[in-house]
Amino acid sequence: MLNRYLTYYRPGLQMVVFLALLSMSWFLGSFIIDFTNQQLMGFTSTQLSDLKEIPAELATRFKLAEMTALVVMLLIPAILFAYLAYPKPAQYLKLNFKIRYYHWLFALLIMAAAMPFSGLLEEWSAKLTYPGQVKEMDDRYTTLAKSMLSGTHWSDLMLNIVAISIIPAVIEEIFFRGCLQNVLLSWMRPTPFVALLITAIIFSAFHGQLSGFIPRVFLGLLLGLGYHYSGSLWVAILMHAFNNFISVVMVYLFNNHYTTIDVTQLPPVNSWLAIVSLLVTLSLIYYYYKLRVHHQYIEVEKDDEPTQLNESI
Repeated sequence: MLNRYLTYYRPGLQMVVFLALLSMSWFLGSFIIDFTNQQLMGFTSTQLSDLKEIPAELATRFKLAEMTALVVMLLIPAILFAYLAYPKPAQYLKLNFKIRYYHWLFALLIMAAAMPFSGLLEEWSAKLTYPGQVKEMDDRYTTLAKSMLSGTHWSDLMLNIVAISIIPAVIEEIFFRGCLQNVLLSWMRPTPFVALLITAIIFSAFHGQLSGFIPRVFLGLLLGLGYHYSGSLWVAILMHAFNNFISVVMVYLFNNHYTTIDVTQLPPVNSWLAIVSLLVTLSLIYYYYKLRVHHQYIEVEKDDEPTQLNESI
């Protein structure tokens, strides 16, 4: 029986507990999510998964249902794990660590610089041949994304910023970087880059779109580096929200005919621009690394203070 905070025990056991909490949350949450879908949308989860598109009059309710699912599937198990892992959950997640102003700046510059290269990765991924069932799932994902981003009024834009940009960024970063990446880093201390890469792969797989898998791994890796080098989860949340915010605003401008660029249709990316994008991104990451905060392993009862170890990746 566990009678200490989880960070006292080996990372392998921490991962077992984390997966157990996740499994229970997904099992119990499936009933909550199904009930929510029926109340908000008038469909069961199975019926909802068969829809080719979301009717415009149900778009707002669909966003509320998606936010509910994120809370049940990711936020609740993450908060429970952080509570069991350390006496101060916010400190374990690094939500209360001091942030240096240049970490904010570099985080935004990295995400902005990486967009053309990420767009090229997505363009290449979309050209690959996928099995019929996978292609149908990807097409449905795109259609549902368009439904969620629909709307031409300011109220639609504000709701999309909250429901698509801010809320997912906060919840997903708490789960993937705050919990999963922390456990993997403790488990793989000699090779932290591997921990960040595994987290990015799982993060991308969670979204369930095979054609967007590779670019999301790339973006997930940038988010992991932002958290790892700054020592604050708020930096990763800002990077994530900024990336989503750009898409939300671009679709809003397209819907209102302020621009002819439709980001949902994967506009072609100039290869030279993508190469420059990658080089600039790598350069910014290098300088970010030079200004990094050494990663702290938050543990209890092994030392009087949280362990601070130097790492480089």
